[in-house]
Amino acid sequence: MSSESWRLQKTGFRASGATQMASIAIGHGVQHWYIAAFSVFLPLFQEEYVLSALSIAALVSIIEMGSGLPNFFVGYISDRLRNYWHFLLPASLLGAAGAYMLAGISPWYWGIVACLALGGAASAFWHPPAISMLSTRFPTRRGMVIAFHGAGSGAGEALGPLGVGIILAFLLADNWRLYVLLSMFPALLLAGLLYWVLSGGGQQPQDEERVKVTLTSMVPLLHQPVFMTLICANMMRSFAHIGLLTFLPLYLAIDLDMSSAGVGLHVALLTLLGVPGGPIYGYLSDRIGRRIPILVAMVSISAGMLAMGIAGSGVPLAIALGLTGGFLWAVQDVVNATAMDAAQPGTEGTVVGLMFTSTFLGGALAPLVAGVVVSVTGERSSVFFMSAVVMMLTVPLLVFAPLRRRTLVM
Repeated sequence: MSSESWRLQKTGFRASGATQMASIAIGHGVQHWYIAAFSVFLPLFQEEYVLSALSIAALVSIIEMGSGLPNFFVGYISDRLRNYWHFLLPASLLGAAGAYMLAGISPWYWGIVACLALGGAASAFWHPPAISMLSTRFPTRRGMVIAFHGAGSGAGEALGPLGVGIILAFLLADNWRLYVLLSMFPALLLAGLLYWVLSGGGQQPQDEERVKVTLTSMVPLLHQPVFMTLICANMMRSFAHIGLLTFLPLYLAIDLDMSSAGVGLHVALLTLLGVPGGPIYGYLSDRIGRRIPILVAMVSISAGMLAMGIAGSGVPLAIALGLTGGFLWAVQDVVNATAMDAAQPGTEGTVVGLMFTSTFLGGALAPLVAGVVVSVTGERSSVFFMSAVVMMLTVPLLVFAPLRRRTLVM
C-alpha cells in the first residue's frame, strides 16, 4: 500500500497528516521538557552531594550511556513493530517521567543516578518510531517534517529549563524531588492523549520494496560511505554539544552566581531560536539539498561556541548562546533527514537507531574529556573553546561527503 492510498483510506481529525505531525512534535517537546530539567537539577546535585568536576563528568556520562546504549536495539525493535509505533511513543514519554519520579523518591545518590539513566533509556524509544513514522508518511518533505519534530524537542529543551527553573526558584524552594513527583500527573494525562491521537492514524503504509530487518542490519550500513560520514559528523556534533552542556549550568550557577531561574533562562537560550528556525531550515534542505545547510550550521555553531568563551558573561554571552541555539538543534534534524534519504524502505528505524548510537558515543565521551579539560585548566569556560574546535572539524569531513537525495519537493 502506498502512502498516498493510505492517506485516502483514513479520514478524520486524528488521521490527518497535520494532526499526526503536530502530535508527534508536541509529544517530543513534552518528553524533552522532562529530560531537560536535569540541567537545572545539576547545580543542586553538586551542592547536595559535594561533587567534583570529574564526578559531575562521570554522572553525565552515565546518564548519556543510559540514553544511548539502547539505540542499537531500539531501531531494530522499531522496524519489527512498525504497526505499534503509536504505542511506543506514549510509552517512551511515560517511562521517562516515571524514571525521574523514582529518582525523586530515592534516598541514595547512586539510586538517583540509576533512575536518571533509566529515564534516558526510556527516551531512546522515542526517536526511531517517531522519525520513521514521519519519514514514511511524508517522503517528499521529510527534511521539513523531521525538523518540525526536532522543533518540538527544541521547544522542550528551551522551555523546560526555563519553566523548571522558575518553578524551583519561586514555588518549590529548589526542592527538585517534589518537582519530579508532581510532574508525574501531567505525564500520565499527556501520554494517554498522545496514544488516543496516534492510534487514530491507522497502520503505516507498506512499501513493496521494504527490506526485512535483522539484529545485524546495522553492519552493512557501516560499510556505506554516506552513513560512515554522517556517523562521524553526528558523533562530533554530539561531543561538542554535550561537552558544552555538562559544565554550562555549573559555569552559570557558580562562576556567574546565577539562581536556578537564571540558569534555566540561559540554558533555554541554547535552543530557543532553533524552535522556529528548525522547520524553515528543514524546508530549505528539501529545496536546495542537504550539504549547504549542514555546512553553514556547523560553521555557525563553532563560531557561536567560540564567542561564548570570549564573551565571558552578560549580554554578549546571552547573544552567543542564542545564535548557537539557532543552528544546534536544526542541523541534527537535517543530518537525520540526510540519513533517511539513503535508507532502504523497511530499515528506517534501524538507520535512526544507528544515528542516535553515534550521538550516544559522542555524548558519553564528551563529559569525561570535558571534565579532564576543566580539571587541567581550572576554568569551566574552557569547554566552550574545546567544543568550538571539535565542531569545526566536521566541516572538512562534510565538504566531500557522498550525500544522496532520494526525493525532492516539487
